[in-house]
Amino acid sequence: MIGVRRRERSPLLDLVRLNSVQRRGAGSADIAVGLVATEADITALAGVLSADPLSICPLCPVLPRTVADDLVAPLTDLLDGPARVIVLGSSGPEERVPRLDETVDRAAERGVLIIAPGGPLTALTSHPWVLPVVSCAPSGRVSWFADLDEDPRGLLAPGENVPGPTGPANGNGVAAAVVAATAALLWSLHPDAPGHRIRAALSIGTVHPRRSGPPLLDAERAREFLARAVNPPVIARMP
Repeated sequence: MIGVRRRERSPLLDLVRLNSVQRRGAGSADIAVGLVATEADITALAGVLSADPLSICPLCPVLPRTVADDLVAPLTDLLDGPARVIVLGSSGPEERVPRLDETVDRAAERGVLIIAPGGPLTALTSHPWVLPVVSCAPSGRVSWFADLDEDPRGLLAPGENVPGPTGPANGNGVAAAVVAATAALLWSLHPDAPGHRIRAALSIGTVHPRRSGPPLLDAERAREFLARAVNPPVIARMP
């Protein structure tokens, strides 16, 4: 487990208002995040989740699983463990795989979030429980390397030159890791919130009239949504 240390401000985190959420003490609970990626990507993505230097959630235990082609086995392994959020380094197969659908259905039933790289829809990212994420530049615009579906769903999140233990990282998978770490932060503030509520909070985002693509991740709006949902205002009744 990585200890708490002084956090440094980051323009990337300011873009999606993560710094303001971190200042509220998020990261105090052990919200385990499962990571399924190729061996070449695991170190960079794990670094985005909880290691130096970005450290979105320093107390977040990361459960890495390597994968070649079949996502079912590592996903099943993580669902049998403590993971409450699972981030994938791949958007999965284009053709529908019944066993994979069943595994994602199981995750939905348990409230375990599944976050994957976005882009043109695949059989996996078209599943209603999977939250696809597309990379954006520090300006908030879609990254030059990202392909959008005609009707994009999910979120935009920072995925360009994100600091990591092996140097700056780029890609939709990096953006998905940022969203997964944000989910862990929000859950650490509201550990009793169900998974579907955390997912709904993340999905709100921020829409800009001059920006194409899905909503941009907005951690502060997500936190405010959860605060209202978990502690709704009390309306005084007239005597």
